[in-house]
Amino acid sequence: MIRRIAAAALLTCATALPQTTPATTHAKPLAFDVVSIRPAKPGSNFIFGYGTTPDGYRVPSQSMWFTLLIAYFPQGPAYWSKDRLSGAPSWTNDPYEIDAKVSEADLPEWQKQGLTLDKKPMLQQMLQTMLADRCHLVAHMVPGPPISGFSLEVGKHGPRLTESKPGETFPSGLPLPGGGVYVPWRRPEKPKLSFYGVTMAEFAQNLSTMNGRPVEDHTGLSGRYDLVLNWIDDPDSKLPAGAIDSDDPDPLSHWDIETFGLRVAPIKIPTNTLVIDHIEKPTEN
Repeated sequence: MIRRIAAAALLTCATALPQTTPATTHAKPLAFDVVSIRPAKPGSNFIFGYGTTPDGYRVPSQSMWFTLLIAYFPQGPAYWSKDRLSGAPSWTNDPYEIDAKVSEADLPEWQKQGLTLDKKPMLQQMLQTMLADRCHLVAHMVPGPPISGFSLEVGKHGPRLTESKPGETFPSGLPLPGGGVYVPWRRPEKPKLSFYGVTMAEFAQNLSTMNGRPVEDHTGLSGRYDLVLNWIDDPDSKLPAGAIDSDDPDPLSHWDIETFGLRVAPIKIPTNTLVIDHIEKPTEN
């Protein structure tokens, strides 16, 4: 049985799925200025995510399978599964080293992109162009099977949240896209996740990352809040505090979300599938 730690770094943001796919549909598609793709060196660390840099995109070891997901599904890992791609050949699981740089002309706009994947439209378009140019990708989107996820909602008796104060100085931590801060728990402390200046949309994004399933914000709350999410001890669990089995049917029940007057409810989330009509191994550099 695979086990995973519940708390994780920020990665995702829930947005609408793209409806058009091939980058070649643009008159002048955004493209990296220089691209190097080669088989990853033995022993390179596999990257499960995206590797944007101030001047481009670099990953020492990433499969084309994940590159396709990053390029076409900006919702992030909580939304990624085998159902997102159809027709991908087995070699797309092979690791590649990718080193791509943007042009001087595109650099200012590139550096204005946000922290989360859905706020990186230039990255997505440039990866799509790269896949079309170097892998001769031809693909199209179709409706896919829905994803099991959760809806973050206000509870029966209303929210019990502390709004952030204007000009408040936040403790050091991981920056949130809207300017707030997320402070993960540190061993050997009891698991807790601290948020400062967080929106409910950002909170839902973090819940997605924590439990590996998408969480959508349906609270209707537009403020920014300071909150500390505490772990609920389970005397019958054989796992260490903060750890959740990957097959747990209700992973978010281990966190005291209801103390804030909020609740999560299971939902089915509509998704698309990228159908690969043609793809080739990357051409030589």
